[in-house]
Amino acid sequence: MLLPQAIVLPRGDKEIAIDGTLTDWPELLALRLDDPRQLSGTALKAWNGPRDASAFAFLMWDDAHLFFAAAVRDEWHRALDPGSLQLSEIPLADSIVLTFDPDRDTRSTGPDDGRREDREFWLADETGREIVQWDRLRGTARVLSEGDPRAVVLYDKEAGITTYEARIPWPEILPVGRQPRSGMVIDLEIVINDFDEPTDPIPQTRIGWTFGCGPVVDPGLLGSMMLVADAAALQGHVPEFPPKPPTAGPPLGTAEQWHDLTARLLRSPPALHDGTIAPEQAGGLDRLRVLEEIDRECARFPRVDFVEFVYRIQREMKREVAGIRARGLPYWWDTRLRDVSKAGEDKVPAGTARIFRLPMGGWLIATPTSGCVVDAAGADLPHWLWGRCAFSLTTQPLDATKRSDPLLVRMLATETKRPVLTHIAFQLPIIRMADMPLVEPGKAIGTIDDMAVRALGTKMADGSVPGSCGYRIDVVDGPRILVVAPSTTPAHIDEEPVDVLILSPRNPHVPEIIAKATPGVVLFDEAFLCQSLPDVPRVNLETFHTIQKALQPQPSVLLAPGESWDVARH
Repeated sequence: MLLPQAIVLPRGDKEIAIDGTLTDWPELLALRLDDPRQLSGTALKAWNGPRDASAFAFLMWDDAHLFFAAAVRDEWHRALDPGSLQLSEIPLADSIVLTFDPDRDTRSTGPDDGRREDREFWLADETGREIVQWDRLRGTARVLSEGDPRAVVLYDKEAGITTYEARIPWPEILPVGRQPRSGMVIDLEIVINDFDEPTDPIPQTRIGWTFGCGPVVDPGLLGSMMLVADAAALQGHVPEFPPKPPTAGPPLGTAEQWHDLTARLLRSPPALHDGTIAPEQAGGLDRLRVLEEIDRECARFPRVDFVEFVYRIQREMKREVAGIRARGLPYWWDTRLRDVSKAGEDKVPAGTARIFRLPMGGWLIATPTSGCVVDAAGADLPHWLWGRCAFSLTTQPLDATKRSDPLLVRMLATETKRPVLTHIAFQLPIIRMADMPLVEPGKAIGTIDDMAVRALGTKMADGSVPGSCGYRIDVVDGPRILVVAPSTTPAHIDEEPVDVLILSPRNPHVPEIIAKATPGVVLFDEAFLCQSLPDVPRVNLETFHTIQKALQPQPSVLLAPGESWDVARH
């Protein structure tokens, strides 16, 4: 499809009531979102045809406001639960997201400086009939209050049509000092989020105005709208749109720069810190510089962008995933995952386990004859890790950033099912939560291939379970591995020593657990990750070095994304 362009006509002297009905709107050209090429998220029967998700949108303007309306076909409408509007998390409701780029210089999601003046607005069926402005680059949101903003969303159940109508003040869209005028061109994206499962916190289908413009969905590719003064003056001709302004270069770095980062990391492999030198010196100064660079890139990647990338992965929106990971940090994660997949094919010595730090979080544990994953996250894991994935552990199953739904669906839906070990049921496509087998904290699970597994912890007095669960994995004739979750306590583990302890830095009982488990080496979870929760800061490199100092003389290793460490039984 061609990159879309829209002519926006003036309101004139016609009064428009923002009431969710469009009978008072003049006849306008429609912006169409009804082509299958504009869809994202059609896997596993998530889309059932145009009646399930398609739309026509309309725009008008005057000196004070931009008017937007859309008629969306949707078989099942999900309104926002009363009182649940949060300005920190992506709301759970069918919605339309409008993104405006007045300077027309946005080229990517992530830390692209071209997004600095962009404005993004969220419209949904919520009781306050308000417009929320999201700033995904900076991680903030607010409800519009100045300039008479208003949005009304009505759902006609019999017709299966949701009508959106909104009035957005120009000062909320344009930078300070800039006024709307005839001939002004602004880049625009329109995305419709469709929820079809009442218990799913992730939209199953999305439609985007520009999603049909290529084989992948480029998140930096926006359409354009031009304000015009008079339809008659156009004389039936569409005016020529000016080209987008040039940019200085790739906003998130080139592929060569990211490959150079990997090359520098490979030249400075991980090193054991045993307390004889400062942890910053483990591996040398060159390694410290590389780790600091990786940590900076993870820290500056916008939180909401990261969460939305995970959501696109979880619901197999493959074209959007491909567009996001085409550049920047997601591109590097993808290259490092391929490196893990290749290295995972190497033979593991007898009596040893090779533990890989997965680039987007989690672990791959390779044994001489098998393997498993722990909290594995990232795109295309079923393709890259399947050969080493005899089973999966999820320590924090309700956190979507700490699992791979496509991998888990494949494991549960394949003819020869593979165990998915979780102590809490959660939403998965085509898998009923009632059919999801659960492990009981504190109980042995049994031996899977060459690994004996036991869930750690205890149930609450009322029968409920904590939000996280640790595990013990004993490789037959190999090392003993302890996975410490945030809620693991010293009482949950045995006196028997372990060879390696995978530690959550958010656990408040770290010294006591290490004193009881006496591990041969400690590996650190949650290193080099983006922030995912609004009220929980990410753990940075400096904090991990502080933890290593506090644990001295306990040997520990800080692995970067894609690195591995061999552990033998002692």
